[in-house]
Amino acid sequence: MLDFAKALPPELHVLIVAAIPVIELRGAIPLGLHLGLPPLEALGLAWAGTLAPIPLLYHLLLPGVALLKRTRLLRRVTVAYVTRSERQSLRIKRYGLPGLILFVSIPFPVTGAWTGCLIALLLGYSLRKTMFAIGVGSLVAGVIVTGLARLAVG
Repeated sequence: MLDFAKALPPELHVLIVAAIPVIELRGAIPLGLHLGLPPLEALGLAWAGTLAPIPLLYHLLLPGVALLKRTRLLRRVTVAYVTRSERQSLRIKRYGLPGLILFVSIPFPVTGAWTGCLIALLLGYSLRKTMFAIGVGSLVAGVIVTGLARLAVG
């Protein structure tokens, strides 16, 4: 029987994991290092994987949230996520685009590209500004995670 995980190259594993919400590059970089990728390659692939879904998310996130709010199963989680993001957006709004960059730069769960995209939408940013802020913020977070992961490995 074909082991699906072994059939994929490590580079593809990193790209796929980086595109998953909450995990994003914060989990993809350590995975890439674990799979034997050089640090800069793991960082680059994770960064690309994190940014890849953003243009699609930008156009589908608000309608998707509206749909999820109407479902019995996911309503509570969706409302909590959006409410938290709205509170974050009020703080970020004071600082503008640099505030969004800083928010995405913090390498903790729920401060990454997906939440950054929702906040950018709530603040009315264009796709271009959203991509810029998330790109820069994710790169900073990626450098931090790469450095910490290399320290942990030794």
